[in-house]
Amino acid sequence: MEASYRIVHSIPGRLRLIIPALADKTDYLHIEQMFSALKGVKLVRIEPIIKSMVVEYESKVVGIKVILRYISLFFRQTQFDPLDRFMVQVRPDIRKDFLRSLCTGFLILIAYLRKGVSPTPNVFEYGAVISTAYTVLSHGENKFRHPDVLTGMVSMFSLGTNNILQVAMVTWAVNALEIFHDMRRSQRLL
Repeated sequence: MEASYRIVHSIPGRLRLIIPALADKTDYLHIEQMFSALKGVKLVRIEPIIKSMVVEYESKVVGIKVILRYISLFFRQTQFDPLDRFMVQVRPDIRKDFLRSLCTGFLILIAYLRKGVSPTPNVFEYGAVISTAYTVLSHGENKFRHPDVLTGMVSMFSLGTNNILQVAMVTWAVNALEIFHDMRRSQRLL
């Protein structure tokens, strides 16, 4: 299993990492003291807002690989997010939005495949619509100004309630595009 951190910069004696698992750990003072107790480590500073850890060390006493191994082992214990290995540079809230959107897309696909089987709405169609609504309304700060919410309202009025699965699909597609945009923007900020 890979480490759940990203090296921002590394020069002999100083290392800065972005560690998304710091969102789950809140006892920063304890973590700083624990890593400072390692032989050769002079200073450890955590910046919780950006989820970063700075380690100043004596490069003649301890190597960077040893420090990274300790950090990897410590933060692997709290790694429960299945997307950590692939999306370590993305904020945890955006990863949750991505996972929700992925599940919603899967439900919409199943609902479309099942639609040909029965002309009446089935559980999958209702589930896809409810999941789409939850996915769209659960991310962002100003809910009613998001492009996906506006798309959902406009497509509902233009396509009508008889085509609710198409409304859900269009709304989900805009939501997925918005999440990808948020992912790219969060990567540029790091």
